[in-house]
Amino acid sequence: MKARIVILTTLSAALVACGSTGGVMKLGPDTYTVSASKHYTSGGAVAKTNALESANNHCIQLGKELLVTNTSNGYEAPFYTYSVTFNCLNKNDPQLTRPIYKKSPDVLIENVTK
Repeated sequence: MKARIVILTTLSAALVACGSTGGVMKLGPDTYTVSASKHYTSGGAVAKTNALESANNHCIQLGKELLVTNTSNGYEAPFYTYSVTFNCLNKNDPQLTRPIYKKSPDVLIENVTK
């Protein structure tokens, strides 16, 4: 019985720590994406923090500034996922401006006429 409790406790602790941050992927010139996922017991905020830290660290390694252009999040049991699309820009780049974030619509209606 004790062995069973030890095994269950160990598995539970491992599951809580589960999660990953994918590698930064290049999408185009100065444009990248990265995603992180975390088990629901850790919450979506941890996935968000991990993804944003990865993006920021990538830009720092390049000697550039981070500009987040898009984010998305989701939940597929038992994991929260947070994805960031971002630019790594020079400090004097004219595109490096204060971002204004807007929530993307949940539904997009397209009116097509022929």
